[in-house]
Amino acid sequence: MAQEQPIDNSSHETHEQPTEAGPKKFRSQFAMDFDNLDEELSKVPLFMTDLPAEENDTLAALQSLVFDGTPEEVAQNFREQGNDCFRAGKAKYPDAIAFYTKAIETECKDTSIIEACLANRAACNLELKNYGRVLTDCSKCLKINPKNIKAWYRSAKALFALDKLVETIDCCDHALQVDADNKPIQDIREQALKRKNVIDEKIRQKEEREERERNKKQVLENAFKERNIKIQVEDKEVREKANIEYDYETQTINWPVFFLYPEYKETDYIQSFNETHTFQDHLEVMFEQPAPWDVNHQYTVDNVEIYFEDTRGLNPKLIKIGKKLPLGKVLSLEQYIIKNGVPSFIILPKNSPFKQEYIDKFKK
Repeated sequence: MAQEQPIDNSSHETHEQPTEAGPKKFRSQFAMDFDNLDEELSKVPLFMTDLPAEENDTLAALQSLVFDGTPEEVAQNFREQGNDCFRAGKAKYPDAIAFYTKAIETECKDTSIIEACLANRAACNLELKNYGRVLTDCSKCLKINPKNIKAWYRSAKALFALDKLVETIDCCDHALQVDADNKPIQDIREQALKRKNVIDEKIRQKEEREERERNKKQVLENAFKERNIKIQVEDKEVREKANIEYDYETQTINWPVFFLYPEYKETDYIQSFNETHTFQDHLEVMFEQPAPWDVNHQYTVDNVEIYFEDTRGLNPKLIKIGKKLPLGKVLSLEQYIIKNGVPSFIILPKNSPFKQEYIDKFKK
């Protein structure tokens, strides 16, 4: 005989919840929905974390109680709420500031409450780096009580953060007249003094450098005038970088000089060409070995000529100079104008087709 299998009616039948007999239970208007407890609690002033968007009669009633009592009681109440927020940590500092502000704005005649609220609001703003507000509140606080050491301390901290070092030291000196042994204030003063000394030394060194530069420029200007040297500035940046040095020992000028080779579009830069040295002195060193671009070995001391451009007037001219002339003699010529503080000279090989072509351009 086949055994009977148990029947599972769960997918075929629904069990209806039995309804309770008797009268319906009373539900208070203040009853909470336990399935949405967080949402329900957020409507209760005691548990609110944010102000509600809609009107809340209970909250409004509680808020009205805040302003019940004398101005001194109201201010003290706001002060205590501010203190609670301050103790709760930095995230609550804006709320603490709001409560201290409300206390200050009351008609409280007890200056000790206002003094404390100003000092505490300054403490919040100090942590939030609102240094201007710190100084404003500390100033008001010290007008009420010039011996409020916390206000002096917070003022000094704000001034130091703003890098107002002279004011920081002065503030600390006033504070130490109130409390000569106050270690935190002594520390701030020491830090400000050290930083001030460092900055003063940097300023002194900078001023000395600038003075040396001014003297150097003046010495060079005087030397230029004595030698009838003319400098035309077309590019200020290049002129500033032109490293013209006055040798105080020999009382001579060292110039940066360019030698130009237009045939190959090449240049040589002489970093320090003393005005007493001749062109031949430098050419002998430069052409001791053939230049890599001088494929025909035409550029030798004996086979080159030196020119400079006379830029006066509408049509520039080429002027040939002797290799045995010293640099200073050429720079003092009436025809020579130094562009941007760097003299330049054109080097051409003798008896070359390029030389003649190049010179002919200036004859047109």
